[in-house]
Amino acid sequence: MDWCRVYRRDGLVALIDGRVGGNRAKLTAQQRQTVRATLYQCTPRQLFGADTATPSGQFWTIPDLKRAVEVWFGVAWSSHSSYLSLLAECGFSYQRTQKVFKSRSDGQVMAFEEQLEKN
Repeated sequence: MDWCRVYRRDGLVALIDGRVGGNRAKLTAQQRQTVRATLYQCTPRQLFGADTATPSGQFWTIPDLKRAVEVWFGVAWSSHSSYLSLLAECGFSYQRTQKVFKSRSDGQVMAFEEQLEKN
């Protein structure tokens, strides 16, 4: 209805796309290539020490990627999906974390599994 109203008021010229276009990406192609190369060469633990989003620091997570991009290029996105897109562009996939109870005992789990096998 808005388009119809604008057309009636200002004619066909008012419906011309006025967007500037172009890429509004915050990172250049070269910067994206740098991110990709670094993600493959280093783990978060190697770059940030023990201060990573996961205890092991072995795998890249959104918080780790967010921190890296901000430190390297001074860029921060407000959208979580922007970081997911960057990970996907770099060839990484999103993996859900496995639910593990911190209070569980590995010894008790093994004993339980052995008991299951016996039955």
